[in-house]
Amino acid sequence: MNTIKKVAPAALALTLLFVGDSVLTYKDAHASPPSKNPDTRRVFYLTKDTFTGSQALTACTTGFHMASIWEVKDTAFLRYDSTVGRTTGDSGPGGPPAAAANSSDYTAIGWIRTGASESTCRNWTSSSPADSGSFGLPFVAPTEGLPATFFVIPGVLCDGTSSGTQYNPGVWCVQD
Repeated sequence: MNTIKKVAPAALALTLLFVGDSVLTYKDAHASPPSKNPDTRRVFYLTKDTFTGSQALTACTTGFHMASIWEVKDTAFLRYDSTVGRTTGDSGPGGPPAAAANSSDYTAIGWIRTGASESTCRNWTSSSPADSGSFGLPFVAPTEGLPATFFVIPGVLCDGTSSGTQYNPGVWCVQD
């Protein structure tokens, strides 16, 4: 009996120590780690500066490349960087500029890769009005309830004009 009286307090102390340590360890192991930016979506933007077709491949900042329509057509999976990209009065803090139906606002137009050989400004080496490429344009659907989509405008002259209109195109860039 004396042995039990001597061992019981030590056993109780060890049990409490073990339970306390388990609770603290569990809490630490399941805590969310701090994050600088919890939004891990791939970043894209439309350059603020304008470019001709031959300048398109080198227009994007380090860590980005000229986007293919297939990389940016579904913008819900991307994050727009409005600090380096173009914005309009209604872009908001995280959205790209867009054009409404039948709009003559060309702010949101930028060169984009399509995968079609006839829309490349000679593989993005030409700024000649004799060659053509394609613009990408985020387009707001005219019918309520339809999602916005990326629209491709083929046949734009590589100097950034079409039918006498100067478009001042940027370049759509996406994170590497």
